[in-house]
Amino acid sequence: MLETVTVAGLPPILTVSVSMSVEEAVRTATLNVVPAGLGVPVSVGQPVVLLAGSTTVLTGYVRDVNPSHDAETRALSVALVSRTVDATECSVLHPTGEVRDKSIADIAREFDGLGIGVEDDGGLPTEPVHRLRVGESQFHTIERRARGRGILIHDTAEGKLKLATRPAGTHAGGLVRGRNIKRAAATFSERGRHSKVHVRGQASEGVDAQQMRGQAVATDRGVSRERPLVLQHEGEATTERMKGRAEWRAKRAAGNAATAEVTVMGWRDDGGIIWTPNYLVHVQDDWVGINGMMLIKSVTLEQEGNDGDGTTATLSLADPRGYGGENPRGHSADAYTAPGNIKATWEQE
Repeated sequence: MLETVTVAGLPPILTVSVSMSVEEAVRTATLNVVPAGLGVPVSVGQPVVLLAGSTTVLTGYVRDVNPSHDAETRALSVALVSRTVDATECSVLHPTGEVRDKSIADIAREFDGLGIGVEDDGGLPTEPVHRLRVGESQFHTIERRARGRGILIHDTAEGKLKLATRPAGTHAGGLVRGRNIKRAAATFSERGRHSKVHVRGQASEGVDAQQMRGQAVATDRGVSRERPLVLQHEGEATTERMKGRAEWRAKRAAGNAATAEVTVMGWRDDGGIIWTPNYLVHVQDDWVGINGMMLIKSVTLEQEGNDGDGTTATLSLADPRGYGGENPRGHSADAYTAPGNIKATWEQE
């Protein structure tokens, strides 16, 4: 299970930890490398590609360099970030600051003056008009649009932004207690869940009640008592967009109410694919009461030492329906009050 981890231009790697998430636009890595010779053989801002064998895990830059020593020993730690860090930290320079009649992905491409790259899984809604706010970054300007559209923004191993509306695939083999699960913990909670989510807004055209005082309402029947939540819709308030916003908020909250953290030996599934955020995986662990498909929210890959015993992956998991996925179709514990088929309705305030 030992991975051969290399970064061209850096000294040999002693330990490595890589963190990536479907809810984060920038993956990161921390390396302890072998210091040798005089000076520091690594530069801040240096382009890097971190490989596990021949598989690309991170494409980006050296973020921080930390040399240290005592009377007898030396140490050198290096932090890496994805290329997408510039999409989150740098302001967009655009001749007009306005884009009309394009999807959120195409808006992101329009504002990609740094050449970071944008991928999407298709079918994204068209925005009538999007205006850049002064000083806004590429990520933050599309994130405020994506927030109510059921769109996740994360990075890829190649250092591009990815706009996703559904899980990207399914890992082979699954996670099974007694076979490949080293340790596991689950949390079943009502935190963040509401019996009804009301989304209110106004359209820019029209004076009827539907345009002026309409609201979308999504009901989570897994909440046993009255717990209302009212949200203001971001952007143009059409009926379908407000209904989508209400459904997305209710599903995300319900999905995050059933979570687990599982640590396995090695970085790869049974098919040899590195564990990846926004992928589905079947979990079978009766000790924590989960038996069904779950979505990988985040992954931490770690390796210490020269043998496979120190090579682990820690997966943060959630109900896939909270991230655009389908019914897990399992037989989990009663404490796992997964959401039903949440559909928003339209009504007057």
